[in-house]
Amino acid sequence: MRLFIYLVILFFLSSCTTIEVTKEVVKVGNVVKEKVEDQFQKEEVEVVEDNTIVKEQQIISEEKEEEKTIVKTQQKLAQINFIGKKINEIESQMGTAELTRSDGIVYTMRYDSKSCRLFLFFGLNSNTKRVEHFEFRDSFGDLLDTKKSLEVCYKEYSLVN
Repeated sequence: MRLFIYLVILFFLSSCTTIEVTKEVVKVGNVVKEKVEDQFQKEEVEVVEDNTIVKEQQIISEEKEEEKTIVKTQQKLAQINFIGKKINEIESQMGTAELTRSDGIVYTMRYDSKSCRLFLFFGLNSNTKRVEHFEFRDSFGDLLDTKKSLEVCYKEYSLVN
């Protein structure tokens, strides 16, 4: 009988050990599974982020091209062309600018009216500063793209009657 009890106890203990080992193997398997899934999810997120970045870069380049087109249109519609004028000519015509700024090789003057902002950009490369670029924007900073809005600005600045 003792032998039978010893065998039952031995069998019971060995089966408990097997259960514990099985539990640990299952735990390790779950951890490995989670790590692999996390890695795949990270790769998917990176691909999605790369696509998002590419789309945003494309949108930015399209907006820049649109702004260039608007500025060219503004300069074609301009009743008074500021390009090539010196600072003293601008100041005698427009008065003192509300804002001036020197940033690297660019000097900027800004004139404000009720609904418009006139930006004049001068290059600092030469001895005489001359307007190399100008643009009209609204009070929110958006480029003006209609002839009517440009005419309103010219009237507000008293550049035309």
